[in-house]
Amino acid sequence: MDSKTQEYLQRLPRPTAAPEVLLGLGGELASQVQAPQLRGLLYRVGRGLAGRHSVGSIKTLAEFEQFALRKLAELDLGWVQVEEVAGAVDFVHGGAPLQNWFGADAEEWAPGLLEGLYAEWMAQLGADARLDVREIEDGALEPGVHRLRFAHESAFGI
Repeated sequence: MDSKTQEYLQRLPRPTAAPEVLLGLGGELASQVQAPQLRGLLYRVGRGLAGRHSVGSIKTLAEFEQFALRKLAELDLGWVQVEEVAGAVDFVHGGAPLQNWFGADAEEWAPGLLEGLYAEWMAQLGADARLDVREIEDGALEPGVHRLRFAHESAFGI
C-alpha cells in the first residue's frame, strides 16, 4: 500500500456497517448487471455526489486540488494529486474504499464513481460537454491507486 493511502487510512475510523451493506449490494448488482453498465451507474452516482458538493469559484488547478483534498477527506473518499499532462489533466486518486465497499471483483466497474465525481466537478468549472474523465492504466501505481484523465472524448476513442 502506498504511504499516502496508509497515512490517510490510519486517520479514519470505519466502525459502521455501511461497507458490509455496500459489499452485499455490489455482489448482487455484479451478479445481475454487466460491468460496463455498472461502471456507468457508478459514474452517474459520482456525478450526483459531486453535484451535492459544488466546487464554487475555483480559478487554478492548485485551488481545485486543495478543494478536492478537503472534500474527499470529508466524504471518506481518499486523496488526490492533480497532474498536468500534455493536452489533459490527470487525477491520481488513492485511498478510496471502493474495494472495501464493493469487493475485489468490482475493480472493473467501481472506479466509475471517481470518474463521475471528477467529471462533474470539471463541468461545474465550465468544461465543455465533449471533455470527460476516464480511468487510464498506469502500471507504476500501487494497487488501489487510480489514474483518471480529464481530456477530450477523442482521447478515449469515443
